[in-house]
Order: sequence, then structure tokens, then C-alpha cells
Amino acid sequence: MSQNVHTQPRRKARGFTLIELLVVIAIIAVLVALLLPAVQQAREAARRSSCKNNVKNIALAMLNYEETHRVFPFGFDERETLWHAMILPQLEYQTMYDTLVWQEAAPGNWNDAGTTNTLAAGTFVSVFRCPTASVENQITNESIPNRATCSYRVCAGSNVYSDDASTIPAGVPAGAVSLEDVGLNGMFWGCSSVKMRDLVDGSSTTVMIGESYLDPNYTKDGQGMDYWTMGSPQSGGWVVGGAGGTEYSEGLGSTGPKMNSRLDPTINGVLMEMSFGSWHSGGANFGMGDGSVKFLSENIDINTYRALGSRNGNEVVGDVE
Repeated sequence: MSQNVHTQPRRKARGFTLIELLVVIAIIAVLVALLLPAVQQAREAARRSSCKNNVKNIALAMLNYEETHRVFPFGFDERETLWHAMILPQLEYQTMYDTLVWQEAAPGNWNDAGTTNTLAAGTFVSVFRCPTASVENQITNESIPNRATCSYRVCAGSNVYSDDASTIPAGVPAGAVSLEDVGLNGMFWGCSSVKMRDLVDGSSTTVMIGESYLDPNYTKDGQGMDYWTMGSPQSGGWVVGGAGGTEYSEGLGSTGPKMNSRLDPTINGVLMEMSFGSWHSGGANFGMGDGSVKFLSENIDINTYRALGSRNGNEVVGDVE
């Protein structure tokens, strides 16, 4: 007796067609394109916040120094020393500070092989670097192996336009001065000794520290956008009232030139080098004389911006942030 066996027909497995696969890929690509800017913005917001914290820590270190010594540190001195070295103890780098030799001769030079000063100038200190800056942390320069780059400079004033009086470019406002001069209208210059009481314009409206558009690989008109820490060998030979050195701008800037001059190809390289600025979009972080930090727009009114750079100009400045 035969038995009929009924079997169910097999269903053919269904996969993606080529068109469907391409549609899925396109959708994923669109989603990535939408999300990537948001991720990048979040990362930059974090880096900008970290940069602001750096400026805050440097500003507080300056205030702690002033509270201890009743004077702010100098911008630079006759021994090629920059202000960074003076506040190392306030930034919890007492051990490095204790190794420094305070003389402009061996073994105190900042670019003599193997000296403790040269080793300090070649030591990367993260608080002096903005994490957004797309530049190497250390670059061998001026015979300093792995010299540490820097994103922050102290403010020399509102009318400082060059390292040297002989290189002040044409077209700047009357009364322009250089970093080789003393008694500037900012908080820092060569062998300066500004006290808190000297901030007659108000500590909250006087720039103490500003970001700078660090770019050592770029030069214009013979000027490099290179900023460094601890010491400046090329400033050697300078004395108060003299003009023996140069490149003081490695540690000091000015609100005379407009912010982010580096990004304007029409501007003289001397002014680019002196100007404050940053790798952030739209402006830069500034530490004020009271320790507060402000993010100033690169489109700030130039007269207001210059007023912030002077400590004793008797200008009235409102809220700028």
C-alpha cells in the first residue's frame, strides 16, 4: 500500500539586493556626516575648557607669586630668563625651579649643552600648552634640544608693536614702543616689578596673560610665530635702558596689533608675531589681573581691546565677554 508523503516547498532565503545595500550604506554615510561635526565640536569644547583651565592656573600662580613677593614676576630679565621660570614653585614645579642657575654665563645660559637651565627649557610643562594647538610639544631650536613650545604669553601693554624699536613697522598708531623699552603700560616688560596697586584701571579689566597663535613653522617678514618657555637665548645682551638683545616676544605679547593677526596675510609679520590669538575658532582666552579668565572675540572693538592691555590708561571698559 503506497503512502503519499507531502513535503512543504522550501522557501528561498531572502538577502539584501545590491540596491538595498547601497541605500543602507548611503544612510550610514549621512548619519556619520551629521554626527562627526557634533563629535568634533564636543572635543573642541573640551580642549577649549582645558585651555581655559591652563590660563586660570597660570593667572592664579601669578597672583600667588605677587602675594608672596609683593610684586608680579618680570616679563624677562638681563639673564635671558622668561617669566615662566619665576612661577614654577606656584605651579608645583619646585624641584625644577631649584635646578635653575641665575646668571647669564655658563652654567646659567639657556642654550649651553647639558646645563640644568637648558634641560628645563627642554622640559614640556602641559599647563603652558593649549591642547587645540596643532603643533609639536617640543622642537629643537636655538641649540636647545626638544625646546618646549608655549601657547601663552604675558601682556606688555597696548602700544607695543615690535621686539625692537628699529623694527616697528610703518602705519601703527603714534606713540608705538617696543619690547626693548622699559616702563611699558602693561603688566610685564624687561625687569618689570609691577605691584597689584599699579593696576589703576582695575584688575578685572587689565590683561595679564593671553593665548598666542603658536606656529613655529610659519614665518613672514623674517619673523616666526614661535613662543617658548623658561628662557630666551636671543634676548642675551639686553640691559635696562639698552638694546642688546631681541626676540623678547617669545614670552611677551601686546594688545596693540589686532587679535589673530597671524591669520590675516595682509598684516606685517612683526605685528603677527606680537599679537595674541589662538587655534580656537573666533577668539582667544585671556587671564585678567584679578585671576578671572575671559574668552574675547577676535572681532572685539580695537579700542576696547587695547584698553584691556594697559594697566594705567584710565579707560573705562564695560563687560567684554
